[in-house]
Amino acid sequence: GPISRRRILRIVPPYWFFTILLFLVDVAFPQLFHTTHVSGMEFVKSLLFIPCTKILPGGAKLVEPLLGVGWTLSFEMLFYISLSAGLFISRRRAVWIGAAIVLSVLLASFLFATSSDIAGFFARSVMFEFIFGILAYYFCKAVTPMTARRFRIPALALCVACATSLICFEGLLHQANLVSLPRALLFGLPSWLLVIGATTLSKAGWDTNIASIVLVGDASYVLYLLQFFSLYGIDRILAVRWSWLKISTPIGAIVGISASILAAVAFHLAAERPTLNRLLRRFGGNRPATELAPVS
Repeated sequence: GPISRRRILRIVPPYWFFTILLFLVDVAFPQLFHTTHVSGMEFVKSLLFIPCTKILPGGAKLVEPLLGVGWTLSFEMLFYISLSAGLFISRRRAVWIGAAIVLSVLLASFLFATSSDIAGFFARSVMFEFIFGILAYYFCKAVTPMTARRFRIPALALCVACATSLICFEGLLHQANLVSLPRALLFGLPSWLLVIGATTLSKAGWDTNIASIVLVGDASYVLYLLQFFSLYGIDRILAVRWSWLKISTPIGAIVGISASILAAVAFHLAAERPTLNRLLRRFGGNRPATELAPVS
């Protein structure tokens, strides 16, 4: 349908652009990378959101698309396919049919995880976060603006608590007492509550209208894809000469994050926004292109 087409138009072109760019950099400057170099077939698989197997220097496997952050998009595409199948079978029960398909894929992947890298990739508890997303949708849909206004302060406290928890969990991820916990519990549950809290604040009228913050939000998808180039470019090229620029140092982290945001906003304004608007007008159906906030 038009909604799924628009979502594909939003996600695929930037992902393809940065995947192709990374493949070209890998071919031209292989010394910059610490994993095995992907073949042409693995490159094609990455374009199709199928994870490939990389080998780290110590011999450990890393199963993800060529552009590492694209692992989340592999799951996202699986969710879209499952939901589309649900819509094809029954529009009324599409969401729950899609959820059943996702859980079936999880079960099948778990059964074959030891014999297949791709099955092992999808045999993760992160698949349960699709169910969290469904529950968040129905919960937020049921909250009225009046109810949201009554719970603004608790919702704000919930957002702060969940955001803080996620930051702490990320920092403690490799600690022995946390590493055994399922990702769906460690990150999925706080993320689910964060979405609920933020949506409640939005319904209560506590949205931001600060143009610079909205612009960074619009550029957030490009920021997600581009961060590898800016952070690792600084770490593996500039930090070789100036060690204080290593992203593991406070100054290097600040420089890397700032450079990533500036580069993402510039790319968004110069390339992503005009390209997306053009694609939506041509292929996105009759609805106006409203995915991005207008530039002030």
